[in-house]
Amino acid sequence: MTTRLITTWTDYDSAVQEILALSPSTLLIFDEDLSPLKLERPERIAALARLLASKESTRRLTIIVQKPDFVRQHSPQLMALLTVHAPLLTIIQAPPHLDNLKDSLLIADGKHALVRFHQGQARSRVFIDEGEECAPYQRRFEEILGEGGEPLSATTLGL
Repeated sequence: MTTRLITTWTDYDSAVQEILALSPSTLLIFDEDLSPLKLERPERIAALARLLASKESTRRLTIIVQKPDFVRQHSPQLMALLTVHAPLLTIIQAPPHLDNLKDSLLIADGKHALVRFHQGQARSRVFIDEGEECAPYQRRFEEILGEGGEPLSATTLGL
């Protein structure tokens, strides 16, 4: 059971990988545009694919973004996972009334989390094997999810 404060982007980047490695069945992500998470890195895509392909009956990857353009334009591997693993993987654009939210959440299995307090800063808190400490952030994620939003599609519609 560990809780620690992060103040640099290098430590934040390491913590993202740590949390992804600790997510055998569920991963919840809320972020402005996913760019600081660098999910397109091979080891991170592999961790997401492993979670989605696991035998866990509760497996689920839910991502909520405020600005979906980065995901659509710069995350081809994540979009490929969406094609293969929907509905286990959902990516949702948060409704506009949530644009004022400035934090970021990465929650694994309800007991590991990386919480960035402000999108523009690396200052974050990491929770490892801390279910009670993660519970308020899990509830916050569920509240954000409950606000609705527009699901992103892995296919481009056109004429």
